Formats: sequence, C-alpha cells, structure tokens
Amino acid sequence: MRNGTSLLLLAAIALAGAACLTALGAGSVKAAALEPTDSGAPSAIVMFPVGEKPNPKGAAMKPVVFNHLNHEKKIDNCETCHHTGDPVSCSTCHTVEGKAEGNFITLERAMHATNIAKRAKGNTPVSCVSCHEQQTKERRECAGCHAIVTPKRDQAWCATCHNVTPSMTPEQMQKGIKGTLLPGDNEALATETVLAQKPVEPVSPMLGPLKVIIDSLADKYEGSNFTHRRHLTSLMEGIKDDKLAQAFHNQPELLCATCHHRSPLSLTPPKCGSCHAKEIDKANPGRPNLMAAYHLQCMGCHKGMNVARPRDTDCTTCHKAAPKSAD
Repeated sequence: MRNGTSLLLLAAIALAGAACLTALGAGSVKAAALEPTDSGAPSAIVMFPVGEKPNPKGAAMKPVVFNHLNHEKKIDNCETCHHTGDPVSCSTCHTVEGKAEGNFITLERAMHATNIAKRAKGNTPVSCVSCHEQQTKERRECAGCHAIVTPKRDQAWCATCHNVTPSMTPEQMQKGIKGTLLPGDNEALATETVLAQKPVEPVSPMLGPLKVIIDSLADKYEGSNFTHRRHLTSLMEGIKDDKLAQAFHNQPELLCATCHHRSPLSLTPPKCGSCHAKEIDKANPGRPNLMAAYHLQCMGCHKGMNVARPRDTDCTTCHKAAPKSAD
C-alpha cells in the first residue's frame, strides 16, 4: 500500500512539474510547432533593421521573417548565404549604418543588391534579391515567364518578405533593432508569422478558354490555334510545389500577367491589339507592333524554357499557310 501511495505521489509531482514547465516555456510552444532544421538553426527568425539609433532607416517597414527551414531544404551549402563561412546573423557584420566588419556594406545593400561583382577568391556573396532573381532566370519552369516579364518592385512586392506578424509590439521592435530581443521571443514571432501564411490558390485553368484563335493578322498564314488551357496548366504544374513561387505569386491571377501584362489583373483581360497596333505607333515608337508583340512573347517564353519545338523558323507549326487563291 505504501508503494502504491508513493507511486501516486510521484505521479502527482511529475504532473505538477510538467505543468510548471509548460507554463514557463509558454513563449516557445509556438516555436516548436515548426519542423526543425537539419543544421540545428532556428526554423524561422525575424531579421530586424539592427542599427545604432532607435529608429534607423528602414524601421518604418515591417521586419523580414526569414524561413530558414525552406531555404535550408533548397540550398546545399550554408556558405551560399553565410559567405564568410561563419554562420552568424547577417546583422553581425551588416547594420543599417554599415560597419567595418562588413566592409561598410549596409544591411539594405546586403539584402537587396543585384550588381554584385564576382570575387577572385572565396565565395561571392549573394543578396536575397539577387538569389531569387538567379532562381527565376536559371530554372526552366520559371525562366519562360521571367525572361519576358520583370516584376514591379512596389509595396506589394516588398511586403512578400517584410511580413512580420501584427502582434509584434513596439517594445519588441526596439529590442530587435538594438539586438537585445531574446532568441525565444524572436523565434516565437517568426513562427507565428510562418504558421499564419497560406499559399494563394491560383485561378483554375478551367476558368479560361480551352483554345484561342489568334487571327487578327491572318494573311499569308491562317490564324494560330493557341491551346490556352494546356499552356496555363503546364505552367502551373511546373511550379505547384515551389515555395518561392508560392510566396511571390500572391494573387490568384498573377500567372496570367505573363502574357496579359501591363494591365490590371483580371480573368477578362484586354486583347493584345488594345495596346499593340498593327503598325508601329509613332506616339510610342518603343512599343512593339502587334506581330512583333506576338512573336516576342511566344518565342521568348519558349527560349526561356528551352522548348525545342517549335523552332522560331517553323512558321507553319503554329499557323498553317493560307490556301492559295484560284487566281
């Protein structure tokens, strides 16, 4: 009986202890909700504009939440980002003002620069923006669209990365700027942000036409029978599980903007001829005429994606030769 009582007492103590530990570690419960990284680094962190002053340049924007887990799965070598070989925080060397340890390269430049000269020795650094641009230009499933379209760097583009949870307090922001925010609090904010993110479901190809007959210039050739739904489905299939695409394709109709560019996103976009005239517009000489616009668009996408067929010179693959008149 004494043994039974002792066991019950020990069980009660253990439960009480577990309750205390849970309460004490409440701030890190959310942090544990993300899959751990293989390297042991935090799965996600908030990257603050660390600087000497309380409200440095860039403090008006939301801090960036860096999903270390997603990036670690995609990149083989940690030195791709940690180019010195020392896996410390970027702000250790790069601050808002710049410091000697980072050759006075500011945090803003370190994260956004795209004109980075290749180093003769050691690793050539990459910024967040330059790495993303490299991905979209080199991977064939991305290059078809990104070879002919340059994303507009507006507020919505910035907000893709500058997206920390609204629950972050001004006090936490100031501590983050000073570099004094506790790691557990930082990870909790980052994890809350990541868990709240939901990929935007792109529009279904079924909402668009099955085929489109492009015949406004039909003369020597018949109209081109463009398989609209098949092309859109193929593009979506190539990037359906890509985290980078999910992050930046943050509006349902965004993929449509590759072809239907320079007009508001819509399921009923204007026709190409609305902007591109059959002849060069003297008021807008830099705007391609309609024939050039069609061919630059189609051939540019095919070239970016390394599509072998049709070749640029195989005119009758896309539009049959018009029947010769009896005369």
